[in-house]
Amino acid sequence: FIFTGNNHISFPIPSGLKQICNYHHWLSLGEDKNSYPLFTTKEYLKSTDLLATLNFLEINLSDLTEGLIKKLKKENNIVLIIKTKNDHGMAEQRRFFIELMNKKLENMVIIKRDYKNISFDELRLYSSTDLGALLIDGMGDGVWIAANQIKTNNRVNEKTTYVGESQTKFVNRTLFGILQAARVRISKTDYIACPSCGRTLFDLQETTEMIRNRTSHLKGLKIAIMGCIVNGPGEMADADYGYVGSGIDKISLYRGKNIVSNNIPSAKAVDSLINLIKDDGNWTDPDYKSSLTAKHNH
Repeated sequence: FIFTGNNHISFPIPSGLKQICNYHHWLSLGEDKNSYPLFTTKEYLKSTDLLATLNFLEINLSDLTEGLIKKLKKENNIVLIIKTKNDHGMAEQRRFFIELMNKKLENMVIIKRDYKNISFDELRLYSSTDLGALLIDGMGDGVWIAANQIKTNNRVNEKTTYVGESQTKFVNRTLFGILQAARVRISKTDYIACPSCGRTLFDLQETTEMIRNRTSHLKGLKIAIMGCIVNGPGEMADADYGYVGSGIDKISLYRGKNIVSNNIPSAKAVDSLINLIKDDGNWTDPDYKSSLTAKHNH
């Protein structure tokens, strides 16, 4: 979904994408099958114009009155957008979920957070904490970030944003990353990498980037890159494939918890990993768009 507020889109929306509009703007669109209304609590309580399929209601904890709860129990086509202005917003939103459980409301919930005047680094950290803490506890079905006045002049890690990446793309990439880390939605390849220590005998960051550039299109696959065989196999226990340092210029490859190739020269190890994935039938060739993205990211 995309939120368009009161704005009119003058071009065709890409296939599969739907728009959420403010209620009164939605009324002006007529019978648009790709548009859904977003109500305030006041609008929702008064409205008789609900769609039979899907509606959105923006709400915070203080809006959850008995009258609203009673109306929500009668309708099963309302998605709640929970917002907060509390300095301890995550705790307040957690309380909201507990209230829903206590009232036996089973509406789908999208967690919304607003961030202003922070850096890209801070946006990633704050959103991961605020949203992820709820999602990993099974609270929430989706995420929504409103980000304004993002700072671009303070120190930002060179890996935080890609060259030429817009704020919108960065926010989307961050949100998909949070959803994947919380196992709410799998949209890309998953990587596990150890923090590296004195036993690591290869450049872990460079190798991880090499593997990522070759495999980032393999949606749902989990690949581990581990510095040594001491802790590596245990730390990557739930990975589909493992790339593990086994000595100077030597790499071992794992399928799940089982070693399949040992002491491969590091210069050939990435290709050997790709061949292993292909042999197992888990490889797909990247499409043109994915290839451009991988090159751009590198």
